[in-house]
Amino acid sequence: MKTTSRVLFVGLFTSTIALVACQTPTAKSTAVVTAPLNSASAPVLQSVTMRKDVPAGNGLVVSVVPDFHFIAPNGNAIVLRRELVDTNGAIAQTQIMSETINIPAEAQKKGAVLSGGWRCGVAQYYVTLRAYIMDSDGNRSNSIEYTIHCNGG
Repeated sequence: MKTTSRVLFVGLFTSTIALVACQTPTAKSTAVVTAPLNSASAPVLQSVTMRKDVPAGNGLVVSVVPDFHFIAPNGNAIVLRRELVDTNGAIAQTQIMSETINIPAEAQKKGAVLSGGWRCGVAQYYVTLRAYIMDSDGNRSNSIEYTIHCNGG
């Protein structure tokens, strides 16, 4: 089954992010939500929204925070997987981390948000990632691709 999505482009210029297509830092990706790959009880990744220049609490600032909006009908989503789709920077798949989901089951059933993070650094590049969710039954959600542009890349 092929998953179709639209991509949200984010550009980082010095320390500010400009959303090329939407011109708003909290613009929502408008991915076409297709049926999950394994079953009707699989999680559904609904969208990705982006926040910019978010304080990390340790004095550092996270350049871009993707917020992954999802529903897990059984409340058993356990991991968000990310795959490298494309980049013109010095980024390898081994640098792209999965994220454990520690959100209560009832919240997952109603709809939940898992937040990621991306620090651009000083290099000029873009990175396109594909995200999907796995649950403890082995079901895989649909995927959404999103692109982050750092320092004009």
